[in-house]
Amino acid sequence: MEKITYLEVPKLHQPHLIMGFEGWPNAAEVSSHSVQRLVTHFNARRFASLPFEDFYQLSSLRPTAVIKEGRVLEVKYPANDFYYAKNTGSSDLILFQGMEPHFQWRKFVDLLLDLAERFGVSQLVTIGGTYDYLPHTYPPVVSVAFNDDDLKEKVTRPGLELTEYSGPISIHTCILEEAGLRGIKGISLWGHAPQYLQSKNVQVVCAVLQRLIALTEIEMDLSELERASEYFGQQIDHLVEQDPKLKEVINKLEEIYRQASPPFSLGKKLDESREEKVVYIQAFLKRQEDEEKK
Repeated sequence: MEKITYLEVPKLHQPHLIMGFEGWPNAAEVSSHSVQRLVTHFNARRFASLPFEDFYQLSSLRPTAVIKEGRVLEVKYPANDFYYAKNTGSSDLILFQGMEPHFQWRKFVDLLLDLAERFGVSQLVTIGGTYDYLPHTYPPVVSVAFNDDDLKEKVTRPGLELTEYSGPISIHTCILEEAGLRGIKGISLWGHAPQYLQSKNVQVVCAVLQRLIALTEIEMDLSELERASEYFGQQIDHLVEQDPKLKEVINKLEEIYRQASPPFSLGKKLDESREEKVVYIQAFLKRQEDEEKK
């Protein structure tokens, strides 16, 4: 059986395990970008990795390479890395950045939870992103699922919407179920991004991290991200004003949104011609990302 590879074994105090996955549960890059923000903010140190050979179809998730003047310099394979950060608040952090596996989900989850048990994880949190039929002009919606009844009161305090869902699942749900069987309390946060914004959405990332801080009591300054979020919204508003068709779409979504209860079930309120109501915005992306880097 494949095992976790350790670069070091840090001593951690009741760590929270926070996980993000690229792939299907990473709409608007909410999952990957949220965890990357945490890794960067806390200058987290990579200490372990999961194997990749048994979990991915490499013909569809291809390794990448750097070749210069005919010389192969580097080959990169799909990464599933663990990082740790100390002195982040009341508890230390373990951060996981990975890819949702194609195969052997149970085996993959077992390896994740073996590490959680080894380090005495007090609580795990998965972060996901999903597209929804809602307007960007309202505060982002963040919904939550959990695996222990004792968590219900805790997760409703930060203004999270309790998930109502039936259908295909992501790796997050498997992690929650298996963690519950092992006695590990788990929470899954989902940022809901407007369907018509097919891009990295820093507004939703900011909202997710705000809820995460409230749930875990980690100490993190979000002022830079909040400024990026405000700028993101301004750019969208500017484009909407220049496009009458898009403005009409947003106005209709706002009207439906005001009538929806709970708000994140908005998609259920739309008629069958959903695709006619979706307009994709790409023009502002490079400018917005360049601004973030300044």
